[in-house]
Amino acid sequence: VAVPETEKVSDKIKNVLDYIELHYSETITVSQLAKLCYFSDYHFMRFFKNTMGVSFTTYLCDFRLNIAARLLVTTDDSILSIAESCGFFNLSYFNRTFKKKYGVTPGEYRKR
Repeated sequence: VAVPETEKVSDKIKNVLDYIELHYSETITVSQLAKLCYFSDYHFMRFFKNTMGVSFTTYLCDFRLNIAARLLVTTDDSILSIAESCGFFNLSYFNRTFKKKYGVTPGEYRKR
């Protein structure tokens, strides 16, 4: 029995999203995720964008920022350790992308 095409797509994207959820604190490469789907890097990037509506890198960054925002208000961990635990290994990049998304720095966000 052939599996319907939509079922294959949803299984593939579910595997990718599950992987991101489990490994967001680590470096995740396009190649790693492409292998999960048995795609080339190029095909994976197109597949992800067509399925999710945003690029993989945008999705991953957004996913990590959402977790960081939650940690900023629910823990007393330093901004650096929160950034690193969310997969941002460059503090100035973390601060810049956080401010771009939320309109305030991580420190200001925590004080609200």
